[in-house]
Amino acid sequence: MHKQNYQDILALVQTPTRYVGNEINAVKKDLKQVKLTFALVFPDLYEIGTSHFGLQILYSILNARKNIAAERFFSPAPDMEAYLLERNIPCLSMESKKQLKNFDIIGISLLYELNFTNILTLLSLSQIPFYSEQRDDCFPLIIGGGPCAFNPEPLADFFDAFVIGDGEDVVVQLSNQVIEFKQQGDGKKKTLLKLLSRIDGVYVPSFFDPAYDENGIQTVAPVFEDYQTVKRAFLPSLTKDNFPKSPIIPFAKPVHDRLRLEIARGCSRGCRFCQAGMIYRPVRERSLEDLVEITQASLKTTGYSDISLLSLSTGDYSNLPQLMERLLDLGQGYCNAISLPSIRAEKLTPELMNIIKKVRKTGFTIAPEAGSQRLRDIINKNLTQESIMATVENAFNLGWKNIKLYFMMGLPFETDEDIEAICRLSKQLASAYAKGKKNINVSTNSFIPKAHTPFQRCAQISLNETKEKLQYLKDNLRHKKVKLKWQSPEMSMVEGVWARGDRKLSKLLVTAFEKGCRLDGWTDKFDFSLWQNAFEETGIDPLFYTTRQRNEEEALPWDHIDSGVLPQFLKEEFQKAKERSLTPDCRENDCTGCGVCDFKKIKPVLHDSLTDTPKTDPVKENTLKRLPDEAFKKFEITFSKLESARFFGHLELATIVRRAVKRAGLNVKYSQGFNPSMRLSFDNALPVGMESEEETLFIFLEKDLLPKTIVDQLNKTLPKGLFITGCKPFNKLVKRKDQASCYIIGFADVCIGQEDVDRFLNLPEFIVEDLSKKGKVRKIDLRKSVEKISFIDLQTIKMVLKKYSERTIRPTEILIKHFKLDEEIIKNTRIKKITYRSHVT
Repeated sequence: MHKQNYQDILALVQTPTRYVGNEINAVKKDLKQVKLTFALVFPDLYEIGTSHFGLQILYSILNARKNIAAERFFSPAPDMEAYLLERNIPCLSMESKKQLKNFDIIGISLLYELNFTNILTLLSLSQIPFYSEQRDDCFPLIIGGGPCAFNPEPLADFFDAFVIGDGEDVVVQLSNQVIEFKQQGDGKKKTLLKLLSRIDGVYVPSFFDPAYDENGIQTVAPVFEDYQTVKRAFLPSLTKDNFPKSPIIPFAKPVHDRLRLEIARGCSRGCRFCQAGMIYRPVRERSLEDLVEITQASLKTTGYSDISLLSLSTGDYSNLPQLMERLLDLGQGYCNAISLPSIRAEKLTPELMNIIKKVRKTGFTIAPEAGSQRLRDIINKNLTQESIMATVENAFNLGWKNIKLYFMMGLPFETDEDIEAICRLSKQLASAYAKGKKNINVSTNSFIPKAHTPFQRCAQISLNETKEKLQYLKDNLRHKKVKLKWQSPEMSMVEGVWARGDRKLSKLLVTAFEKGCRLDGWTDKFDFSLWQNAFEETGIDPLFYTTRQRNEEEALPWDHIDSGVLPQFLKEEFQKAKERSLTPDCRENDCTGCGVCDFKKIKPVLHDSLTDTPKTDPVKENTLKRLPDEAFKKFEITFSKLESARFFGHLELATIVRRAVKRAGLNVKYSQGFNPSMRLSFDNALPVGMESEEETLFIFLEKDLLPKTIVDQLNKTLPKGLFITGCKPFNKLVKRKDQASCYIIGFADVCIGQEDVDRFLNLPEFIVEDLSKKGKVRKIDLRKSVEKISFIDLQTIKMVLKKYSERTIRPTEILIKHFKLDEEIIKNTRIKKITYRSHVT
């Protein structure tokens, strides 16, 4: 019942493909045949969650086990949430539409503090009590993991456990333990949690009792003597075995719509503000051969041609030139876009610069973080003014048109001069190098002290001070080639509260959720007034967590979480910040003594730099080869677009077909130029929500291909709802006649009667005005476009439309403009375009 109702509301919401599921490479198992069901929850919208590489890793690892089924959940947008509440429909998984509360384990990704209210949205919709102590043994085990888990205390009351650190091995151990526990039949959650606490990296908050001193400072006391601290889980090395070679291809418009290739994990540069640089140590690189093999396999299973290199410091990868050279040779002949983040000037060797010239430029970011050299030294950024300027100059010379500069306001020991230096440096770079169509985008955020960093005890600047500094930048960073962007100071303040919060914040989160806080990480959804009301109602003083400097003796809420980095190292780094003393990169210098490595199991994994790239590639034999133009001919392909596929927009459909062609292994003709595109076009563009039994596309494929081969190969690679019904060589000598189009229109209720139809058909004309693509007013006689309207039953009509005045008329235009049906009725109406021949009666 829930599944049917869920499908009904998809036609009512914006971007329904956020909720459809059925993506290429999604895994659907018979849930009756597995021993464990695992819900992977990303508490943000689909387009953000599907772009998160960590979720894909866990999804792949879990579903590789025959006895485990992992399915995905994302936060609903406000319109979807409203419909779910109105119709009493719980959260359902993307794959099988199973209820969230019926899974064995719920694993929630904790990437961003402003996603926390979304967690409660998902639990509330699923009728799952918020607090772990209120959930009895029949509810799923709820586990959190990700960077925010390194200070789990603000969420401790809601979760049964957290995974601290790398999750690849832990999630399997944890799942196996739960399976074994289920088979033993004990059933007591506390017994299970005791077993899970023995796994490296698993934190069970109920096994630590919080206490508060007279100043409100939290400490936690362990319940068990053998469980006093929780050490981060480490993945010793990155191999192809734990890499998702068949990642899910999202619908809608994901933030990162390309193949993501994690080339390394961890960073050794030691920026003192950077939590990721501390908690993901040590650096572990994937081997060049593994990356090439992974990419080859992934391009074939996805149909992607654009690649994004993932790493905290991509430019530091030992064999970056060789990797890029080989990747450019792999993309089925057409990989010409490799997304590169910042690459420092000293890393831009002539060899690498020559390779970059071949790549389509998708974005270039430099993060000086501070405008002055003094402050960059304090934060251990290890970037000089000369290096920044050389990097910008090289990036523009290599073909980038837009460069983004990241800065922070409110860093420790910052002065007014440092803020002024942001303006000076940005304008200097723009004046020197941003010529013609080249531009510089400056992005500035407030510094937020994070746990397990040298600056974890520092004060965050106040909201008023943040606004003053931001206003200074707005007033003084004026240059025709510079555009300034910033994060809302209020959002930064709320994020700062959660970044270093404790268990007292539980009531704040519930109150904020009850007041309507949703999707707080989205500027257009964030409502600071709701948070102000929540602070006031709960008596929580945000300044206690943000602007208050913590002394060296004060206990920190996360003291029992061992990130691997020694507390003494963090203290020494803070002292060095005071002294403006730099700590060198341990990749190229001696060990800095952070304490992470034992140099046995845990140590840096770096690969020797290669001087030559192999001329032949052992896995390249399966790639498609670029053929001369005369090897191709144009084919006319018909296809149906039914059921859930009706929610694909035209641009989505075009992308789906292009990738299906590549996955099918069909050689296709591309346009010429630096950014070649597939020679593919559609005869018509269907509106979102409309089904069709027969649509037409045209594509240039190898001329010797048999039409049956094309049909069979494509149908193997298309998502459910899209089906190739025919294929033939295009004959330009056969003139295409404009056929009338026939639609079956099913209303949810009786909306129009025979008299209404007769009245319209008896009209001599029905003139309406609209705007052409060029903005000109044009008059259309809708009556002349209608050949026939007849009733199939009281709620279903057949409408036959013909092309009129060089314009395709849609049945919804007739229904809205003449029959005066409102938008809500139209959304609930099912329209299918059926195969129709005008000579058939």
